[in-house]
Amino acid sequence: MTANHSRSRRAALAAFLVLALLAALAPASVRAQDASAPFSTKWALFRVGEAAPSGPTPLVAVLWLTLEEDFHAYANPAGDTGMPTSLRLREGEAGPPLPVLYPPGTSESDIFDPKLTVNTYHGTVPLFVQLDLEPGERLDLRGTLALAACSDKNCWPLRAEVALTYDGAVAELPDAQFTFWFPLYSSLTAADPSRDPLAAAAPGLAPQGQAGAAPAPFEPRYLAPGLEVSGLGLALALAFLAGLVLNFMPCVLPVVSLKLSGLLAGGGTADPAARTRALREHNLYFSAGVLLYFLALGTALAALGLAWGQLFQSPAVVLGLTVVVFALALSLFGLYSLPVVDLKAGRSGSPRAQALFTGVLATLLATPCSGPFLGGVLGWVLLQRPEVILAVFLSIGLGMASPFLLMAARPGLARLLPRPGAWMRHLERAVGFFLLGTCVYLLSILPGGMLVPALALLWAVGLAAWMWGGWTDLSDSRLRRVLVRAGALAVVLAAVFLLFSPARRTAAWEPYDEAAFRAALGSQPVLLDFTADWCPNCKLLEHTALAPDNLARWQRRWGLRLMQVDMTRETPGHLELLRALGSQSIPVVAVFPAGADSLRPLVLRDLFTSGQMDDALARVLAPGAAAQ
Repeated sequence: MTANHSRSRRAALAAFLVLALLAALAPASVRAQDASAPFSTKWALFRVGEAAPSGPTPLVAVLWLTLEEDFHAYANPAGDTGMPTSLRLREGEAGPPLPVLYPPGTSESDIFDPKLTVNTYHGTVPLFVQLDLEPGERLDLRGTLALAACSDKNCWPLRAEVALTYDGAVAELPDAQFTFWFPLYSSLTAADPSRDPLAAAAPGLAPQGQAGAAPAPFEPRYLAPGLEVSGLGLALALAFLAGLVLNFMPCVLPVVSLKLSGLLAGGGTADPAARTRALREHNLYFSAGVLLYFLALGTALAALGLAWGQLFQSPAVVLGLTVVVFALALSLFGLYSLPVVDLKAGRSGSPRAQALFTGVLATLLATPCSGPFLGGVLGWVLLQRPEVILAVFLSIGLGMASPFLLMAARPGLARLLPRPGAWMRHLERAVGFFLLGTCVYLLSILPGGMLVPALALLWAVGLAAWMWGGWTDLSDSRLRRVLVRAGALAVVLAAVFLLFSPARRTAAWEPYDEAAFRAALGSQPVLLDFTADWCPNCKLLEHTALAPDNLARWQRRWGLRLMQVDMTRETPGHLELLRALGSQSIPVVAVFPAGADSLRPLVLRDLFTSGQMDDALARVLAPGAAAQ
């Protein structure tokens, strides 16, 4: 009795930890401050014309949106498809929404459906905000930038909190009329908002692209109105059916394999009565894990207002799931044994805790595949009260758990299961390969910039698993086992910190652009760096001599313009520029002084220190320095 009570307490504690983990892994959106976000923002503030001696002066705030190479965003309007870039701003916390002017973007075929035409943003794009400022008034803008950052593989909906404050004199601001972008701004302010199709369809709406605009009062029609959910009874029935069908879908074949492996774990004894008890216990706890997951997911969606599947829009969640699945696959190949979730056929550890966590894990892996069967139900239920949302999600869980609850109620069905044998080891390996395939899929939907760090993290997980399973066993002392396993966990945590902690960006390179480089040449000093993703020495320099702190210090002292030439892929003109500097290999850094010596740059090859870079800059840029 005492042992059973202790196992029950451990299972309850495990269930609580699962709920806490799911709640922690449910961010509403990805923020731009995340190191993986493929874009950055920068504010600039200008007056339009002369500052008024009394009364308000018209200003324009420019939010420069810079997308990484190989990424694009949809313009506003987006065209035939896509999520338009949207900037929503207010003055202070309670001010009215401010009007935002969006550049038209580049019209091109959509990369995912060439039959559709879209408007896209590439590189650096200005978003204009019109406002007025009284003399002595403090400017405080706060808001959110939302966009879809797209590569050639997928799109990620991203959000970033943006803010701009200014409490100086209006007259000290630069005049927008003398900027290169002012003609574009003037054309946008002169545009006729009546050309907006939404404004024509609903005259009371704000023009499209304007912050704070309300959605159009559409009247949607449906192909099969009779199948649309309009009440709780139908929603519960369809939710139960969708959960049941989910068990048999090919898209969740790895999950089905997991379940089968777990069920057979209950049949590893020759005693029929003991086998029946073990099978019943396994099914009950497995079903409890399924229901716990759907209860936690429904709670998160109801409390945070998330859309179905939005959890998987977070790269952090996808990466975490990849690590978990990879660790499970390694355990099935015998590299080590998990302390709580052991998917192998053995009965080590707590069978109840293993069954509970296996149910949670199986349902987590099945969630991305459940959308096609729940679309109508979720479209209705996620607009309802929290208690209705929880009821429907529990119905989904009951549907998915129903075969296992039936197995628990009718233990005689165990006769339909195959007898244990050596073939179970082959099944474990097969499930392990299924899970590795799942890892490949999850890696494919991560943003491109996270792929290499994610692979490095999986390497660290493999090393930690080897330490956990190979460096100690039950014959060692408890202290040694604890130290070795703590070291294995430390390896994973250190890898996460080193690979994904946000970098301090006190200075930033701008991508090399021939026109911008020629315009800057002679008028300001330029530091030109040649780099590539395949160049380890280049990356070493970027973390040592060319670290952000050093770049910021040189910018402050010398007024440098930092340009980086990316040689990762063959780009017209880049190799010719490198050859013009007398080199055929990288890393190479060139310092171009302003003035008459701008065509006589000082070149540094291969590896160098920050002290050598200091000497080179002083030699070329110090006042009165003689050209050498």
